[in-house]
Amino acid sequence: MTATPTPHVLRDYQRVGYKWLVSSLEHHRAVLLADEMGLGKTLQALLAAKELDSPMMGAHFLIVCPAGARRVWQAEIIKWFAHWQFRICLVEPGYDLAAIQARMRNIIHPLIMIVSYDELSNKRSPIAKELAYHGWDLLVCDEAHYLKNPSNRTRALYGRKPGEGIQAQAKRVILLSGTPAPNHAGELYQHCRTFWSHACPGNGGLDAFERTYTKYRDTVFGRQITGSQNQAQLRDKLHDVVLRRRKKDVLTELPPLILQDVPLNDAFALKGEPGAFIAASKLGRLTHADDDTFLRALQAPDDAPLASLRRQLGHEKVIPTIEWLQERLQSVSKILVFAWHLDVINHLLYQLGEFKPVVITGETSPKDRAVAVEQFQTDPHCRVFLGQILAAGTAITLTAASEVAIVEPSWVPGENVQAIARAHRMGQRDSVLASFLYLPGTLDQRIMQVFRRKAGEIAQLTGDFDGTENRPRP
Repeated sequence: MTATPTPHVLRDYQRVGYKWLVSSLEHHRAVLLADEMGLGKTLQALLAAKELDSPMMGAHFLIVCPAGARRVWQAEIIKWFAHWQFRICLVEPGYDLAAIQARMRNIIHPLIMIVSYDELSNKRSPIAKELAYHGWDLLVCDEAHYLKNPSNRTRALYGRKPGEGIQAQAKRVILLSGTPAPNHAGELYQHCRTFWSHACPGNGGLDAFERTYTKYRDTVFGRQITGSQNQAQLRDKLHDVVLRRRKKDVLTELPPLILQDVPLNDAFALKGEPGAFIAASKLGRLTHADDDTFLRALQAPDDAPLASLRRQLGHEKVIPTIEWLQERLQSVSKILVFAWHLDVINHLLYQLGEFKPVVITGETSPKDRAVAVEQFQTDPHCRVFLGQILAAGTAITLTAASEVAIVEPSWVPGENVQAIARAHRMGQRDSVLASFLYLPGTLDQRIMQVFRRKAGEIAQLTGDFDGTENRPRP
């Protein structure tokens, strides 16, 4: 069983969250949902959008998010509101500008446009200019901490002064972030000066904001922020427009393991056409078979075409996985990454060097294995653990991370659960979010969905734990 809500089944805190969004937007143009990661902010925002959409009979929504989250938003919209899928306009690399402009200028038909911050970072982007002239009933800024600095994307959305930027064309605005101020309170200034000027002291400028809410020192190289101060005062000023819930407070009745399927941005994947391998294997006949039949086919020994498909899918996922991880690591401190093929792990290791990754494969000696675990558990600069799913899926504890990414699953479902259990075990203080990454429109999507469901069944069978060894949750 997964803790991810299924259609028509909401957790109490999610119902409270989206009702709060709707109610607060009656009194304030912009609000911030700052729930911790893994609590379903996307779903709550969509439910609020649905309620706002009803009286308008076809509102226009703009969703701005990290590039790797565009397909996630699309998938969530289709999952929860299938009748909205024809309203979606996804702006990705290689987009047809004329087609998108036509969609935006047809004000009669409702529109849900999904665009990345990267597009808005490009000063020459024609879409960014179009967005600033289009009227939006609702603007959603996902991972809103991407707007903490006066960057090109922040200027595109917020403008240089009040009344400018894309936000000026939006009737309502929902900001989403589990880490709205990742480093210090000063990172809330861009939001405050745009939407909540009552929280800005003095003349409303950055200097006054930093003097009031941050600790800093002025040097010959400029101001260096060293921390925050007067946080209670700032929280009080933002009380009516910010909702923050923590997992430990609202997940008390839930299993601490959350599983999800995550579509990767396949615009950067290699174009190897895995369908050629599918046609050559018996899986071509099993695409629509039940999960158990499908699993038996995957686990059949000595299937050369299937082994080739598996390897190719792994290679195709490397580049979009790197992109997804780089974005995810702007919001979380550490993450476990599991794959099957050694060359896939080596590619990831090479590209993720900035995060000081450690790796355990079948070639890692026991001594080096222990060193890798210790480094990941204790070194804050070591943010990525790369593991070959069999070699690193047992006998180690990696509770420094509360997020797990399955890039290539073992085709034995229990081995995937074992890998996830490196983080989801005694000593873990947070619920664990495990993401099964897949390429949309390929057999990989079906494979990952099957293994996510099977992992959930096994977790239910073996029992989820409340942080006490061998004591199942009541």
